[in-house]
Amino acid sequence: MNIPSASMRSNQMRGWIRWLACLLMSVPAVSFAHGLLLDAKHVHDRIEGTVYYSNGELAVRESVELLDLTTPITTAAVAETDDAGKFSFPVTSGHRYRVSAYAAEGHGVDVEIEAVANARPQLIENEAATAEQSWLPPAWAVIGLLLLASMVPIALSRRRPTAT
Repeated sequence: MNIPSASMRSNQMRGWIRWLACLLMSVPAVSFAHGLLLDAKHVHDRIEGTVYYSNGELAVRESVELLDLTTPITTAAVAETDDAGKFSFPVTSGHRYRVSAYAAEGHGVDVEIEAVANARPQLIENEAATAEQSWLPPAWAVIGLLLLASMVPIALSRRRPTAT
């Protein structure tokens, strides 16, 4: 009977630790990834709302724009969210508006809402970015796959029988 030596078991343990470390690095860091979200509603003669990140944090002091889509030649009204992530713009009842919020890290979100009672905002998808990224896997998946693939030669080399 061939009993593995202590050094062989130690090498196997190091291999498993390396494999586990690579696997953990390939898992996305959800807590660090975040996008920008916007909730808006029509209240009397105003469009009011809150901007926050997908991880639940309020988007404080971020840029918000309101564009009147009903009136063709208008400039966007620009404001900043307050300490509670809230914004407010005066509007004309019955007009359709685009509300856009931008964060310092390059995140952005656009919604359209009509200035009528019980109006719900509609998310506007960025068609160019969606079309460009539709066939690409996320970066974390590619990196994880490469890390796991780099472990194949190590695993194969450890399975070779050693001459005793």
